[in-house]
Amino acid sequence: MPSATNSSLMRLKNEKTILSLINKAPISRADIAKRTGLTKAAVTIITEDLLSRGIIREEKSEEAIRVGRTPILLKLCGDALYFVGVNIKRTGIYVGICNLCGEVLSEEKFGIDLPVESLVRIAEVIRSMTKNLGLSEDKIYKISVVTPGPVDSERGVILNPPNFRSWHGVNVTERLSGSLGIPVMLSNVSTATAVSERYFGSAEKDGGFVALLVDEGIGSGIMLGDKLFKGSCEIGHITVKFDGEKCECGNSGCLEKYASVPNILKGSPYKSWSECVNAKDGEIMSREAEYLSSAIVTVNNIFDLERAVLCGDISENSQFFTTLVESKTREKMILKKDFRVIGGTVKSAILVPCAMGVYDFLS
Repeated sequence: MPSATNSSLMRLKNEKTILSLINKAPISRADIAKRTGLTKAAVTIITEDLLSRGIIREEKSEEAIRVGRTPILLKLCGDALYFVGVNIKRTGIYVGICNLCGEVLSEEKFGIDLPVESLVRIAEVIRSMTKNLGLSEDKIYKISVVTPGPVDSERGVILNPPNFRSWHGVNVTERLSGSLGIPVMLSNVSTATAVSERYFGSAEKDGGFVALLVDEGIGSGIMLGDKLFKGSCEIGHITVKFDGEKCECGNSGCLEKYASVPNILKGSPYKSWSECVNAKDGEIMSREAEYLSSAIVTVNNIFDLERAVLCGDISENSQFFTTLVESKTREKMILKKDFRVIGGTVKSAILVPCAMGVYDFLS
């Protein structure tokens, strides 16, 4: 016997669907009904509630029409909710707050310490920021923390990221939520990077895409339409040489051992990827493009994507290099199609974690 649908859960699902549409661009109630298949009455009930809660607002369309009334469009209100982002990197910690429209209102960077001391400092900075901005607790949706992966997002535990040993096994969400009394979520920074490019960056209007975060390691995140792929996504550990160098993960010949920035520059005169690009070193860039394009094709063969977004250090001065990777990717594809490789545009260390909070709210 089929189970009954919980009407409150259905209402919440419809609300999030409507908010996701409004987030992409101002839209009328009539167009929402057409896009979602909901009745006009249902759309009106939900949008009126969102208006009364201050989450959305109305504005007249700027497009001139010859007949009838000027359409009333719905937009998100930036100050409806705020999102706290914490980006714990190997080189330092970034803490900040943004609003629903992705405007960063406050941010601070400080050095990384042992977990206990660092988490105390993070909590102190968050308290200070919210006080200075005059934000009440009910205006903060969630605190979103990102770290190198792998992580256990369900339990809020950092697992065993390479070169991050002192943070292995740390339950970040439990410690911060207990200290601040605000819900906390934990995500892999690579996954969060993909979401940030969807909401605030170069993949805003694209369909399915993979984001490759290439710096001291290689991480990845995949968006399938507006949904985040939540399965294992360790593209940095795709084997590119079956008899290659031993990787920290235990396997041999992983992409990360050859295409991470320190490894691709090993033995060269360059201290950074930017130096390599500025020197127009075609040999190194071509080799890097070969590695990355092979990985992108492997992922595309599974997920049938439309784009790859190169993020992190590799996105610096990226136009020539992304074109090179795109060309090599298309050459390797079994099914030829209009596949694009583009550079990521989100440079804020705060927007990356905050994007996960926005995604959680809208989806």
